[in-house]
Amino acid sequence: MISALSWMPRGKAKAVPEKYEPTEEELEEMRMQAEEIAKTNTPATEGSEDEWEDMSEDEEENAGAAAGKKASKAASAAKKAAGNKDDLSQYNLDDYDDEPSGVEGVLGSAGLAVFRSNDEDPYITLPDADDDSENDEETIIRPTDALILACHSEEDGHTLDVYVYDDEEGSLFVHHDLMLNAFPLCVTWMDTARTNGAPGSFAAIGTMDTEIEVWDLDCIDSMVPVQVLGGEDHDAAESAVKSKGKKKKKKKTKVLKEGSHKEAVLGLSWNQMQRHVLASASADKTVKIWDVPRASCLHTLTHHTDKVQALQWHPTEAAVLLTGSFDRNASVLDVRAAAADWKAAAKWEVSNDIESVMWDPHNQHQFLVSTETGTVTCHDARQQGQAPLFTIGAHSEACTGISISPVVPGLLATASLDKTVKLWDIRNNEAEYITSRGMDVGQVFTVAFCGDQASAYTLAVGGKDAQVAVWDVVSSAGVRARFPTGRRDEEFVEEELQMEKMTISRPGRDSDDESTDEEEAIVQEAERQAV
Repeated sequence: MISALSWMPRGKAKAVPEKYEPTEEELEEMRMQAEEIAKTNTPATEGSEDEWEDMSEDEEENAGAAAGKKASKAASAAKKAAGNKDDLSQYNLDDYDDEPSGVEGVLGSAGLAVFRSNDEDPYITLPDADDDSENDEETIIRPTDALILACHSEEDGHTLDVYVYDDEEGSLFVHHDLMLNAFPLCVTWMDTARTNGAPGSFAAIGTMDTEIEVWDLDCIDSMVPVQVLGGEDHDAAESAVKSKGKKKKKKKTKVLKEGSHKEAVLGLSWNQMQRHVLASASADKTVKIWDVPRASCLHTLTHHTDKVQALQWHPTEAAVLLTGSFDRNASVLDVRAAAADWKAAAKWEVSNDIESVMWDPHNQHQFLVSTETGTVTCHDARQQGQAPLFTIGAHSEACTGISISPVVPGLLATASLDKTVKLWDIRNNEAEYITSRGMDVGQVFTVAFCGDQASAYTLAVGGKDAQVAVWDVVSSAGVRARFPTGRRDEEFVEEELQMEKMTISRPGRDSDDESTDEEEAIVQEAERQAV
């Protein structure tokens, strides 16, 4: 599945990302970790029965499988990076130069032939490295490319896929990916993560394992994040084990870092005005404010009474944060005041559990909330606890994502478990339906408009079927009729047939998910003529 996605601004990525080169110290540490994991987490070994006596048979089987997979992953990573020197011992390479000369070939004595270049060697048929310019060109990230960060999960592992989208050529492909350590639930791009404050390109990822991993996007094949916020404190856990000596424990207890979330991290938001600051929402009912380069928790907010599902920093007020929770309350607060007194948070009650929240980037006082029953409400932050400005019965199932175009005022997209994405015009404090589309990704979990002017009408969507889809919503006649797209209907006669959307992965589509744009265009034309 694609559990979350986020656009990365154009021109922020390195043209040619660096390849990760682990140091000898890192390799040795990975070997030791792999060995330690294999020793401490392998069940049903001799003399360790009492450590498992409190577990049922199913728990033992699941724990053993998880431990084996984790140990295998760590060992494979170390083996791959180190080149697995142990496997070369059988060739006695250390004494290679001491072996006797005059080795007999298959057809007689083998001589040594030296060629001035590979072009003269009849046995070399592959091109030299200099001939790989075409391949290098394909891997270059151009300043005009827009990048999509997608959290991708399969049964055999989790990755952050970095997609390149070229709207000029209409292409969408995975440029590279990063192997993640835990199930990813949310992602946001940020440009600062290192202690020296140097700008870069990073992805902060909230996981099921209580920690937030921050990865360098300009480094390919990296095996470790540049920062880890919260999560398990392995050093403290190791010290606790050693302090107990040989006395065996019945259950292994996680030791968390100071300031860590205690349950899964469900939402993230990067503060673009305080670039080192990140906010996180968790199933442990708290919101935390992090100093990312220092990997420290600055504030813990406890103004909600149930899981905090989503949050977002205000686009122009650096200290103002919007949060949404399963306690059926949306909240707006100044984190400086709420850190000392949770009652300082202003709240708006909604009818059901909150799935997502978002500030209107074109109206600094308004924000939107979507719920598990498919409704979307708009509220005025100056009117605490008041009724919504308008309500949309957007979907028949949970509305899992909302996105207002950062470039086009009033253009709203909503996504749902009903497998559709819908577009709305929310100008003038009211919502008018524009169009709907089945995106061929199964149940839709995440949706986001591109924030660049060049791709103002481009929408990225991810869902259950582990693929990313991109929709140029200008292809909708309803969008062209309502917003200043600068495009004419004649341009889309052939394009609508050839490229309704671009998808990665499986071919084919369900008939139930077919686009209804043509039918809606006919209805809208009839309504205009009637008027």
